[in-house]
Amino acid sequence: HACGRVEGTTVHWASQPLSAHRGGLPGARRGRKMDLTGRVTFSPTKDRDPPCSKRAQTDVARALGELKKGNGNIYLSNSDLGDAGCLLLLKGMEEIGGVKSINLACNGISDSGAARVAASLGKFPSLEVLSMAQNHIADEGAMQLAAAIEAHPALRMLGLEGNKVGDLGASALVTALSTCNRRGVMCSLAANPVRRLVGPALEHVELSAETVKSMSRVGVTLGQLLPLFKELTAKGTIDPWKTTTGEAIRDIILPLTCKQGMSYVESGGHRNGPPTVHVIHAWTGLFQDLLKNIAMHASGKAEPSLDPSDDLYRFDPEFLTKSYFIDAFCCNQHSSTNRVRSFGLSDSAAFPNGDPRCQVDKLDLVAEQIRRRGGHVLVCIDSKARVLQRLACLMEIRKALMDGMPMVSSFISIQEARGTLTDNAAACSEKARIEALEEISVGPGGVEGFNREVVDFVNAQVAVKWKEKVEGKRR
Repeated sequence: HACGRVEGTTVHWASQPLSAHRGGLPGARRGRKMDLTGRVTFSPTKDRDPPCSKRAQTDVARALGELKKGNGNIYLSNSDLGDAGCLLLLKGMEEIGGVKSINLACNGISDSGAARVAASLGKFPSLEVLSMAQNHIADEGAMQLAAAIEAHPALRMLGLEGNKVGDLGASALVTALSTCNRRGVMCSLAANPVRRLVGPALEHVELSAETVKSMSRVGVTLGQLLPLFKELTAKGTIDPWKTTTGEAIRDIILPLTCKQGMSYVESGGHRNGPPTVHVIHAWTGLFQDLLKNIAMHASGKAEPSLDPSDDLYRFDPEFLTKSYFIDAFCCNQHSSTNRVRSFGLSDSAAFPNGDPRCQVDKLDLVAEQIRRRGGHVLVCIDSKARVLQRLACLMEIRKALMDGMPMVSSFISIQEARGTLTDNAAACSEKARIEALEEISVGPGGVEGFNREVVDFVNAQVAVKWKEKVEGKRR
């Protein structure tokens, strides 16, 4: 094979041993160079670039020639580029500049080639459209491109249709578009093996990103939750020792917000600051425990009062204004097809998991947005440790660990975690439980690794809390 490297508008060729030669270009021998018109002259070469096909070499030379003439549109669909051809093209474009759109569809490009393209995008500040459809790009390549599109000053369309991108790559792209400050940036993942996004969400990834962006700005405070708890407890609507968070949402929050069809925070017109803490909690835990966990975290006190008029909050009112993302109050529970969460609204107003407008399936993406603004994750472990008995909560914790999220726990009762947590963990249905366990079993580390990481995290937090307690600090 001939190996090419580009300098300006000149393609340099170096020959391979005869045993590896398969019809390279005539005259493309070691120490010679060929310009874009095909003229060959002598030029020493030191490094050998990866081999690419004769067709790729010819098409790249043609495209670079057009770019030099001022045509900023590179069209190399079905040109047998592969990863080596990408490198050849990128070197040439770096010298010429002025590229506005690139079509690299149907070229057998892998993650390696996608990473090379992503690493070079910053050198093409005028690039607006990049199509890499119908290639072999998987999660790693998609994640590299996601980081590049977020940082690029002008790129507004990324086409990755018909590749091998899965949930990891899709999540990275949603996150990049959620963080990107430029308007009108689009991305398509149609015909990729993504499970978490379906239909229009794959064709227009930016729609899911807009949902994540808007959700990540919604936070609730103790200044809103504690008065509600106090009022409803006084009326007997809430029994502090019996009412779970799920029951409070079903019997109080959903009817209260049904008419507006919004989250509790939005329906009340609350204008809190963007949340800096993402809360993982169990809906089956006591509502009182959830509020106490939040109050402990906000105040740093081991036994904070849940009375908003207490001196604790009178002298330190900032405890009441700290903004938290708690799905029960910050997500639009009416927009889910879950039977309980779709209370009071017709089926046409609810969205299934994977829909770009669904909110309850994008909590990990919201957590990432909060992390990017300097926030962290708080795991609220209630008095009966229900949060460690729900598969959804365990998976949220593991996902945060895998993503390297800063994460802490608060305990109503400090207790270690033991055994295989997934064995007795429940889900909203048997089908959901089977699907969750299957996902865990095929994930990194399998079931054993999953349980070990979650248990190790909880027990490390237990050690921290006991140390703080012994030292007379908060727990």
